[in-house]
Amino acid sequence: MPDVNLTIDGHKITVPAGTLIVEAAKTVGIEIPVFCYHHKLDPVGACRLCLVDFTPGPPRPQTACTTPVAEGMVVRTQSAMAVQARADILEFELVNHPLDCPVCDKGGECPLQDFTFRHGYPTSRIDGPRLHFKKPIPLSQNIALDRERCVLCYRCTRYYDEIAWEQELTVGERGVQSFITSQFDQPLQSIFSGNIIDLCPVGALTSRVWRFESRPWDMTHSESVCSKCAVGCNVTMWQRRGQLVRITSRENNDIDEGWICDRGRFDYTDVNDPSRLRTPSIRGARSTWADALVAVAGGINGKGAKLGLSLPADITNEEAFLFRRLLDGPLKGARVKMHGRTAIPAPAGPTMRIKDIDDARVIVVVASDTEKDVPIVNLRVKKAVSKRGAKLIVIHPDGVDLDRNPHTVHIRNEKGSAAAEVRKLATHELLQNPGGPVAILFGDGHGSEDMNELASACGDLAEKVGGKEMPLYRATNERGALAFGIAGWDSLDGVTALLSWGPPPTAGIPKSVQFMAVWDHLPRAENAKADVVLPATTFSERQGSYTNLEGAVQFLRPAVAIGAPLKEAWEALTELGVALGMNLDYPGIFPIQREAAAKFPALGALAQAPSPEPEPTRVLVGPAHP
Repeated sequence: MPDVNLTIDGHKITVPAGTLIVEAAKTVGIEIPVFCYHHKLDPVGACRLCLVDFTPGPPRPQTACTTPVAEGMVVRTQSAMAVQARADILEFELVNHPLDCPVCDKGGECPLQDFTFRHGYPTSRIDGPRLHFKKPIPLSQNIALDRERCVLCYRCTRYYDEIAWEQELTVGERGVQSFITSQFDQPLQSIFSGNIIDLCPVGALTSRVWRFESRPWDMTHSESVCSKCAVGCNVTMWQRRGQLVRITSRENNDIDEGWICDRGRFDYTDVNDPSRLRTPSIRGARSTWADALVAVAGGINGKGAKLGLSLPADITNEEAFLFRRLLDGPLKGARVKMHGRTAIPAPAGPTMRIKDIDDARVIVVVASDTEKDVPIVNLRVKKAVSKRGAKLIVIHPDGVDLDRNPHTVHIRNEKGSAAAEVRKLATHELLQNPGGPVAILFGDGHGSEDMNELASACGDLAEKVGGKEMPLYRATNERGALAFGIAGWDSLDGVTALLSWGPPPTAGIPKSVQFMAVWDHLPRAENAKADVVLPATTFSERQGSYTNLEGAVQFLRPAVAIGAPLKEAWEALTELGVALGMNLDYPGIFPIQREAAAKFPALGALAQAPSPEPEPTRVLVGPAHP
């Protein structure tokens, strides 16, 4: 694509052809205010706040969010015409907006507040009666809508149409009476609905889970990684007074593009549960860590195949490495079952990257309902289809979310026969001349498929059509656990000793168990008869790293400080190793990462942990009042 030369407020710049003026201005640090425009949504020009003055062009203000740059264009964002036009638009936006900033959850991080101060008139001329709506409207159990604050930018409705492929939000009435509403007044069902909270520029859409909890200046935040599935979406975790109060998305174009699912956004309240386990106990009596770990060591040491280990889906790479050391030593021969993992084997080499889905011309999704298994990969597939023209083939016995596209080719197979259907695809008309890359995404059918056969069939198809494969793991750090060799799939039937870390085994506690140690952050009925209970940290307090389904190692930053007597998992595992007679001595997590990287080259990125303090996000500050 050729480059275009233009001038913005005296700055001569060169940008690719097709770049919108609003994006070109960002390259030289010039803020053009926007409400309706969002860089992940199609331009619509609904709010008119981005008005600028440019030549050659008509002698009136033009929207910078819908106008692409042109060779020789001269853009003036500070001309008298442009400054007055933006101020006039802001005045219109505020005609019916309620003056409830002190109680609004968007206060302190609200574009409407910021733009009013930077681009609006210094004195309000609004003194007439305002339009009122019933407030707040509960759109779902997680989201509230305040219609009086809405400026009708349509970001939320466009997001549902363009990104999520779901028509759950619409506009009711017309003209000044227009308002956002759910279709047929039904509660929102989408697992992607929470993203409209981040998209809303004025606080009309807010989280009911976080509602009235705190303000931005009242919290500290940490950049981390979501622990709810194997995609590894980047998130920001916010804490206030030692409690996790909010989780928001953090854009990483290589993985999540700024979207997260509702599990990652709202499923965190157990971190603040008053009933959380805080101290170790032995047979119901409070204990010290030293005594509890000695008791655990005595109950599991030397049991061989009579010992069962149930591991959590979100075990970190560092914890997995320490478990590998225990399994190579005193716990050798133990049976391991990883909670929530798939039956997909470890990849033989590099696999397709999530961002490469964008460029695929044909996408084949096999034995996976991506909406539930890997939600944000699901959105990436939708983007490739609706915005970049990819063709989509789905092999699944049931209807899936991707069927919303009328052009989806859905092959409904019998359970267990996905591999046979994949082997027929090489002659499919869409794959005869795909015209570009082919993406083959495959799951395990939740246990219904022979994974060795299905993986082999997908590999053969990729070789025949020149495609790339992406195994769709489900457990948070399943790929990391596979690299360390601890992602077990063993049956725990018949074990006499059990160490259950995290949620109880999905098949239940075997009746043969005579000694049971539990390591969890919540008391559960299934663990009532445990001999030893160890209190665990949650994802919000954890250091370490996850390896996502594409093999990218991403580092966690704890949002909440650990309060005594809780211990970090790597520290407790080190002390457990000592109680089992091993020589484990790590003064911190960094030596563990360096040793793991040296012994497992596939995870060499562990040796390059980023700074605990990330670079601050750059904020564009625009002009003063007109």
